[in-house]
Amino acid sequence: MKLLDIEDLVTELTTDGRHWLRAVDRVSLTVRRGETYCLVGESGSGKSVTALSAMRLLPEGRHRHPGGRIRLHGASGETVDLLAADGETLREVRGGRIGMIFQEPMTSLNPVLTIGEQLDEALLLHQSNLTPAERAERIVAALAEVRMPDPVGRVREYPHRLSGGQRQRVMIAMALICEPALLIADEPTTALDVTVQAEILKLMRDLQAAHGMGLLFITHDFGVVAQIADTVGVMRRGALVEQGPAGEVLRAPRHEYTRGLIAALPERLARGPRPTASCKPLVSIDGLKVHFPVRRGFLRRVVDHLRAVDGVSLEIGAGEVVALVGESGCGKTTLGRALLRLLEPTAGSIHLEGRDITRLSRKDLRGLRRRMQVVFQDPGSSLNPRLPILTTLLEPMRVHGIGRDDAERTRRAAELLDRVEMPADSLWRYPHEFSGGQRQRLAIARALVLEPRFILCDEITSALDVSVQAGILRLLRSLVDDDGLGLLFITHNLGVVEFLADRVAVMNEGKLVETGRTDEVLRAPRETYTRALLAAVPRLDGALVEA
Repeated sequence: MKLLDIEDLVTELTTDGRHWLRAVDRVSLTVRRGETYCLVGESGSGKSVTALSAMRLLPEGRHRHPGGRIRLHGASGETVDLLAADGETLREVRGGRIGMIFQEPMTSLNPVLTIGEQLDEALLLHQSNLTPAERAERIVAALAEVRMPDPVGRVREYPHRLSGGQRQRVMIAMALICEPALLIADEPTTALDVTVQAEILKLMRDLQAAHGMGLLFITHDFGVVAQIADTVGVMRRGALVEQGPAGEVLRAPRHEYTRGLIAALPERLARGPRPTASCKPLVSIDGLKVHFPVRRGFLRRVVDHLRAVDGVSLEIGAGEVVALVGESGCGKTTLGRALLRLLEPTAGSIHLEGRDITRLSRKDLRGLRRRMQVVFQDPGSSLNPRLPILTTLLEPMRVHGIGRDDAERTRRAAELLDRVEMPADSLWRYPHEFSGGQRQRLAIARALVLEPRFILCDEITSALDVSVQAGILRLLRSLVDDDGLGLLFITHNLGVVEFLADRVAVMNEGKLVETGRTDEVLRAPRETYTRALLAAVPRLDGALVEA
């Protein structure tokens, strides 16, 4: 039975009221009761705009619909034309008949209201006949249904006190508390660890089966699609270029764009011959510990220590990529920051090219900074928004005395942009003028401008589309192979490790639980924790074999 019917939808957006951009171009799709329809495509393809059009959540005066219809069908045969619905009808539909889960729960949840207050608000709007006691009981039941630990206690918590996975569970509970017929999920697992992602996906499947909901699931991850989809639609530049049963689209895609997206999956990337890494370690850490004091009481006395990194030893050779993997909170980023001396280690030693840098002063360390560089997860916040790219690249060269004058430095900056496959005119543009993948390439160029021997990459592909991610991974691998750099690649996405890394180090609760050659660890892991991580990775091939 049809639930949501989108027919020839056209959505146009504007910033000034004069120039209109067609974001959705004659899209037609149907979501049926009990069905999961996955809408797939890269950033900017129109997936989210399609969903926001259905919910009528696009900014007033900044959008228009020159064509198309969006109809919501009720169980008793009544139909609501959502594009023509008035405000009162939309208030009844949003939350009551259509629930929505947004990509980033921290920006969707109100930081000054408790979890219970936010769930109670939804009930007050859509089920005002319930008494306060009945609403309180329903709130606890909703949190228990999404398998929130200690649901009674969580009612009084604020969003910032919950983990990413727990906040996403709250968003699911909020979307489902009024038992909608249709659930729209917009990239709900993109930034989650693979184990948490697996739990959220299983939870959504179970809840869908229990409530008989239709599910419109928006994603760019074909591994996720293979696990949950009944029907797949592929969007590109606002148009729906292919749709059909999940098995047919994933096994034998008809459209060239779909084939390109599937070919860009990390497990599908061709891994070429690798140069032999240097036997002599470029970077080595021995028994490294980073402990943070836990203070309590009126006088803030130290009562314990949080052992974020607890006795880690690791080596990275020249021309070698070591992937450091593990869930959020395991200590990966803390280890990386301590290795770069951005955090002071509690104990242990750090050697760079044979030199002990563990206790060097800031002044002595300044000269070594150019030898080790970092690329952060979010280039949007690590690139200065007020500086053009040219200044961003020239400034570190000036500080470290690279190049005779700015003319020579500008030539070097242009050469680096060419290496990271960016046009030369990028030098005179600002970070906000680039896409996420382009900004990440610029961040890599900034790291390379000082001719480092070692680079730390911290979750730099976690939020990128598969095709953009594939380009970044190929770029990093070529830089390591051509220049003999040492690279520590921090990630929670085991899917990228097989293509990129020579060795893998698995971290859990501040300790390294397993290390070894990539093929050995991924094919025959020794530790239970490693096996659990690998089992949680959504893979297209594995899901198709099981199907």
